[in-house]
Amino acid sequence: MEPSKSAKPATDKEIRHVLGTSADDELVTAIRKTGASHQEVLQAFEWLDDDDYMGKSLKKPLTDTVRRVYDLLLEDRDGPEE
Repeated sequence: MEPSKSAKPATDKEIRHVLGTSADDELVTAIRKTGASHQEVLQAFEWLDDDDYMGKSLKKPLTDTVRRVYDLLLEDRDGPEE
């Protein structure tokens, strides 16, 4: 389900609340640029830490915005591709 258009983008403080206060400034800025809401950032973060791949696809389908945030988090966690 797509988020409501009235959902406001997450603030730096909200993003850091989800990721931890030591989150990299560049990552926080990149996430802010997606326009993701606090709930979307939280969903992407939870999806990243979910070990059950089938659970991901069946229980928590990703919207385009959540997917962009998820990809940013995954790249940050795994480092740049070589």
